[in-house]
Amino acid sequence: MKRLLAVATLAAVLAIPVSAAAVIVPQRGIAGVALNQTKQKVRAVAGAPVRIVRGTNEFGPYTEFRYRGLTVNFQGDRRVTAVSTGSRAQRTASGVGVGSTETQLTAAIPAVNCESFGEFRSCTLGVLEPGRRVTDFRIKNGKVNRVVVGFVID
Repeated sequence: MKRLLAVATLAAVLAIPVSAAAVIVPQRGIAGVALNQTKQKVRAVAGAPVRIVRGTNEFGPYTEFRYRGLTVNFQGDRRVTAVSTGSRAQRTASGVGVGSTETQLTAAIPAVNCESFGEFRSCTLGVLEPGRRVTDFRIKNGKVNRVVVGFVID
């Protein structure tokens, strides 16, 4: 009976969704979902998405896996091209994420470049050139409200 309970407990722990791996790795991924992963690998890491959105835009077909607090994009329908979060549970190794102030962000990751585009503000790590990896911390009212790790498409 004890062994059955231990196996059931282990199975429950392994079934914990995306939020268990609450880590933003700049230029690589979020919550264990990494750039260039296949849909199969994303499902193995994050489980079944809450919702799947398919469509076409100016860059071609895409699929979006939506989880609670995490969105995974497959522009071109093959591999992860971007992963984003609006969850406060996801943090970088230096402790910044959604809810951090811009000051905290720039202190923790000095290489970010912050700029305003009208009412929109963004702090970006990486080079904004097609094909390059970037990590974008979107700022609203002085605080990070979304983090995107992805490839620059255009």
